[in-house]
Amino acid sequence: MTPAEALGWGILGLLGGALMGQLSLFLEKPLGDEDPPAEIGRGPLELVAMPLMGLVGFAAFALRQGLGPGLLVHSLWILVLVQIFAFDLKHRLVLDVITLPSLALALVLANLSPDLSIVRALFGILVGGGLMLPFAVVSEIFHDGQGFGWGDVKLAMVIGAITGMSLNYGQLYALWALIAGTIVGGVVTILLLVSRRVGFRDALPYGPYLVIGAGLILYFM
Repeated sequence: MTPAEALGWGILGLLGGALMGQLSLFLEKPLGDEDPPAEIGRGPLELVAMPLMGLVGFAAFALRQGLGPGLLVHSLWILVLVQIFAFDLKHRLVLDVITLPSLALALVLANLSPDLSIVRALFGILVGGGLMLPFAVVSEIFHDGQGFGWGDVKLAMVIGAITGMSLNYGQLYALWALIAGTIVGGVVTILLLVSRRVGFRDALPYGPYLVIGAGLILYFM
């Protein structure tokens, strides 16, 4: 695919990212009824960041993969990951209404995805959920569920489903995605602590880091 064609695909990603922004605005409405109410409404994430992430993601994947079933599937996951990234960053929530349908859809589309099969997707779900479950349990016991939560476990399962896992060393994609997300999260957290933007007791959303790790592995699959 030529750069011009990839840019054209990127424009679709721009529109897709904008639609994900509208979806997020719809899904956040019930949060305004909480006590205290969450901060809701259109902002830079929905207006700028999500469309731009869609644009860059679609164009980058198009240049690497070219047009085909794999690009279509990965483009869908880009939009899902963009929504999860922005919503968790804004509200510290990963919604079941996004992750659970994504799990089912990932299994349906597994055989169309590059270097993936339904068996590897199922194995990836087990690995993703199994590795992240202890973190959620510890967070629930010692931090009242603040920080790493059950939504992050379900996100890890989605990441496992869309990247896949096998016993072949060259296909440990789900594991690499989670490791990459953990490394990114660790580096960003250290930088925030050093710059005193956050304190040791502050709970940070973990989903965006997992999303970045997933995006990196999907790109290189």
